[in-house]
Amino acid sequence: MYLPSIIGKGYKKFWNCKKRYLVVKGSRGSKKSKTTALKLIYSLMKYPNTNALVVRKTKETLKDSCYAELQWAINRLQVENNWKITKSPMEMIYKPTGQKILFRGLDSPLKLTSITVEKGIINFVWIEEAYEIMKEDDFNKIDMSIRGILPDEAYYQFIITFNPWNSKHWLKKRFFDNEDEDVEAILHK
Repeated sequence: MYLPSIIGKGYKKFWNCKKRYLVVKGSRGSKKSKTTALKLIYSLMKYPNTNALVVRKTKETLKDSCYAELQWAINRLQVENNWKITKSPMEMIYKPTGQKILFRGLDSPLKLTSITVEKGIINFVWIEEAYEIMKEDDFNKIDMSIRGILPDEAYYQFIITFNPWNSKHWLKKRFFDNEDEDVEAILHK
């Protein structure tokens, strides 16, 4: 399977990035969510002992957004026989290794800080519609809870996706206004 034919143009930097913060601002239809879903599925299958956490402001909104996008990615990569997908609890398990994709909302913040997995560590975090997170402190709580010894070749990464913002939102100041070697900030139209 040739990944560029699936991903499309304009996402090479995104796909190859291994920085801690991969931040993508783009309009609706810019493929940021589909590309993120593909990257998460591909990365989990590539790096054993890694797991992912997917976050939105409210857990209720995950089913029809990120959860559906990840199911699409599994089908698009033609690996559906390797994944167990459950609605309750909402999670996806890579059957060959037991790696998981967990889904949480910021409406239950205590459930975010104490997340553990049976195998490996959580090192990939996708925060969708991040502009809905009004307090930078809420983001920091998630950021501080993602830690542990990384498996060989794996890396920590927060993929933060959102539509255009208010220029006073903390996302702009933190990720776009200042250069930081741990941040890859991408604008897509």
